[in-house]
Amino acid sequence: MIRAILFDLDGTLLVNDMDRFMPAYFDRLQVFMASHHPPATLLSALLAAVREAIRRPDPRRTVWERFIEAFERETKRSRDFWAPLFERFYAEIFPSLRVLTEPRVEARLLVERAQARGLRLAVATNPVFPEVAIRQRLEWAGLGDVPFDWITTMENMRFTKPWPEYYLEVAERLQVPPEACGMIGNDLKQDIEPAQQVGMRTFWVCEGGGGWLRKNQGDLRRALQWLEDL
Repeated sequence: MIRAILFDLDGTLLVNDMDRFMPAYFDRLQVFMASHHPPATLLSALLAAVREAIRRPDPRRTVWERFIEAFERETKRSRDFWAPLFERFYAEIFPSLRVLTEPRVEARLLVERAQARGLRLAVATNPVFPEVAIRQRLEWAGLGDVPFDWITTMENMRFTKPWPEYYLEVAERLQVPPEACGMIGNDLKQDIEPAQQVGMRTFWVCEGGGGWLRKNQGDLRRALQWLEDL
């Protein structure tokens, strides 16, 4: 029996082409930081720190802790230097990226249906952004007011996608066995396969990909039916 649903965010609850979004994000970040750090080395340092945080998980330390330690090392500047700058960036500049995204009416309905069934709800986005950036994107999706039981962020997670341990960690936070969880996401390698590895039921959001042939894949309207059938 399903007791919890995990929702991916970008490309699932929110229309957001990350191949378009991330270059714009990096461009704005480099411009904002230009007077504080050479743009030529900022991006390489940021990417190196993110890669280290993803590839070297440590169940004793959060993604944020691993990232900022690597970023300090790469830039040779302390977190006390960087923290206020990132706070300003996310408050002043990050909101301008909203124009690259679009809410989905079906996403609101899907979340409300799960909520009405008494299921525990998690936003299972890849925790390579801080909480402030993830909560902004939930607002853009029209879901900022939803009382999710858990939202994965850099600050509160120890594993990232596509580690299967990420899904075990979310299930533990929800206090629900993984086999009693369902995962809805649009990325086969990041969302679906690792969730299946730990025993979760899955729905693959793959609009235009022939998903109508199977009950557990298709667009969000089909995900609504999948949820009803669980």
